[in-house]
Amino acid sequence: MSNRVDFKWAPSPADWRASLRAMVPMFRWAPWFALALGVFSLVLLFGFDGMVPVAVFGLVCALVIGFMEPVAVWWRFSSDEMISRTVVGSADDQSFRMAVGHAVREEIVWDELPGWTETRQGFVLETLDGGAASLSVPHRAFASDEDRTSFRALLEQHIGPGKQVSRIGHTGWGCGGTAT
Repeated sequence: MSNRVDFKWAPSPADWRASLRAMVPMFRWAPWFALALGVFSLVLLFGFDGMVPVAVFGLVCALVIGFMEPVAVWWRFSSDEMISRTVVGSADDQSFRMAVGHAVREEIVWDELPGWTETRQGFVLETLDGGAASLSVPHRAFASDEDRTSFRALLEQHIGPGKQVSRIGHTGWGCGGTAT
């Protein structure tokens, strides 16, 4: 008898953000870099005479860095109808399956998934070596905590232990978890 888990969810931009933050260090550290640059610029602005242009430039750069990632994700999400369609899927001892409407159906055998990470919002599955691409399944996709636990057990059994994600990269600034 196969241990089958079904899941279904409506994607959100926060899902993409969680996946990007789990897999791409630039997205994980950008908010912290923006904060540090902003604080440094404020010190220049209020602490040193004659540094106003440099401080203003630093503040503008900090704002651009801080808002670039969420705006880019929102733009991509809102500009592609396929991305926002409901995703259904299942996993069992043989493979992981996902479908988006009638247009996209994918089945991946466990051996083709090199790794996975669990964030506060969901599971991020690497589909290429080094995390160059990923699929995400948010925790809200599961009908129950038992289904989520069964899915985690399938990942551990067929792929191995999950990779650790820096907690610093996942605090504040909002995150989510969905198909990328």
